[in-house]
Amino acid sequence: MSTYIDRKKLPFKLLVEGKDDLFVVASIRDKHRLDDNFEIIDCQGVDKIADQLTAQILRQRPTVDVIGVLLDADADLQARWDSIRQVLLGKSYQVTASPNSNGTLITGDGRNPTIGIWLMPDNVTTPGMLEHFVERLIPADDRLHVHAQQIIATIEQQGINRYPLIHQKKALIHTWLAWQEEPGKPMGTAITATYLNHDADLCLRFVAWLNRLFNTP
Repeated sequence: MSTYIDRKKLPFKLLVEGKDDLFVVASIRDKHRLDDNFEIIDCQGVDKIADQLTAQILRQRPTVDVIGVLLDADADLQARWDSIRQVLLGKSYQVTASPNSNGTLITGDGRNPTIGIWLMPDNVTTPGMLEHFVERLIPADDRLHVHAQQIIATIEQQGINRYPLIHQKKALIHTWLAWQEEPGKPMGTAITATYLNHDADLCLRFVAWLNRLFNTP
């Protein structure tokens, strides 16, 4: 018999940009059998992350003990890092000038919650977003991945792509997903269905960050 969990009352929070991030993280959590001990909050856009982070910090311990923040690096990783860093500096956190490649953890003084930050895809790569992370979960010997890359390259060479180049990986991933056994599964569901490899090196690094953040005594 399953036990109902009121996640809104959990003192561990993970802030994400949108539903795709939420379902990808939830699928990775379940695949790796991590404790279901943190609420994943869809902030409905990157522009709302800073306000949500501030609101969660102000709730303080013990109501909120740990806050994770998952963000796309987008076109400028350092600019994205600096935007979050400024929020935390304003709340008396000590924050390094650049992120840790294995995911950042920042201990809060007094009643301030501990903060964790992961910049998609790997805290290093620019440009970067969720789809860059997901692409690195495609099995290395997957032949459809090669064909999807070729298709994307062809339409860009011909100038007939309708997406901005910053979203190239979105086009690539969704092209690849359209060719699977059940075409068009969302990214999170594709992890659950094992189309994507949840044991890929980058995913294991992400899982290790989640464990350090939410499961370290």
